Amino acid sequence: MRILPADGVTATVRENGHMELRTTGQGVRGCPPVGTAMWMALRHSDGFLDLASEALADGWGADPGTVRAAMAAWSRRLVADGLLRTAT
Repeated sequence: MRILPADGVTATVRENGHMELRTTGQGVRGCPPVGTAMWMALRHSDGFLDLASEALADGWGADPGTVRAAMAAWSRRLVADGLLRTAT
């Protein structure tokens, strides 16, 4: 499954690692550094959740299944909020 930014969503990463997601009509939503890392990993892996979670797990020295579960939950919330979309 691929997960991509919804149409019109832009991201700005701040010096402190926090990210701001902007979209027309919804304003700005803040993201903590962990969410920033997940967003960047998804973008780097062309939206493929498995690849992104594997890369993060490797970089963090974490269990891949745990990172994948966390990313799946995080991405479901952002899809529900209209900031991400699923693609085939």
